[in-house]
Amino acid sequence: MRKIIVLFSLVCIVLSSDAQMAGKEPVALTNVSHHAGMSVVELVDPYLSILNYNGLGLRFEYTETRYFKPANPKFIAYSRLTGLGAAVKNPQATAGITYVGGNAAWGVLYEYRDISNLIFHAGGNMDVDFAYKMNSRNVNNPVNIDLATNLNAMLGIRYNYATKKRILKLKANLEFPLIGYMFVPYPGLTYYEMYSSGAYGEAIHFSSLHNKQGLKEEISIDVPFKKSTCSFGVRMHQLKYQAGDQPYRFNEFSIFVGINYDILRFSGRRVKIPEHYVSPGN
Repeated sequence: MRKIIVLFSLVCIVLSSDAQMAGKEPVALTNVSHHAGMSVVELVDPYLSILNYNGLGLRFEYTETRYFKPANPKFIAYSRLTGLGAAVKNPQATAGITYVGGNAAWGVLYEYRDISNLIFHAGGNMDVDFAYKMNSRNVNNPVNIDLATNLNAMLGIRYNYATKKRILKLKANLEFPLIGYMFVPYPGLTYYEMYSSGAYGEAIHFSSLHNKQGLKEEISIDVPFKKSTCSFGVRMHQLKYQAGDQPYRFNEFSIFVGINYDILRFSGRRVKIPEHYVSPGN
């Protein structure tokens, strides 16, 4: 009986020690951003028309970032979901294209914080890009679908500027495609002809810097409040790709506002924010 009591006491001491150590270890919070804005859109799609189309659109973006190892906060898991809806017209305003697109991405970033007030990020992501375009006047080929997957490089910098009341965060980010695949049908070949002939492989093209160049640029300022952070910024997306002799182009300039906050991911029980935690947003 005495051995059982001693063994039970040792187990309780070990569990109590582990619990105290676990309480001191940092916990990773997920930093979430919601952005919405208005865009000026320009696109050229030879499958639908040889003319430039310009117009306005609405966009939203949802991103999540989280440290893989909170005890050693160097590598960040990054995920993003973006949507854009736009209506554009040709220069004579005799025809229009309805554009609905989306992008989903997941990647990894490396963070460097050894310089005072400066934070650097470098990494990459894999994404899936989708767009539905419908021309109001094109009778033979009224609809075209863009579908692509890319390996993208990402670079970012953040500067923390201290004021009397709060710390402002000035951010700049770059992203550009490296390699991937894209679905680009040859102009004049209808989707029905592709379906009936089974010639889908002719519309799938390998992409790299030789036939696809793009750049996403974002500049923003974060203004923190008690429990969240408001964001204001501009975003530019320039994309040019080519399959055969047909050049495609998409340009977007956006002004956006958003909100940024930290959440604690958990399952099965109620959890309060711990005393020690780390977040890529801080």
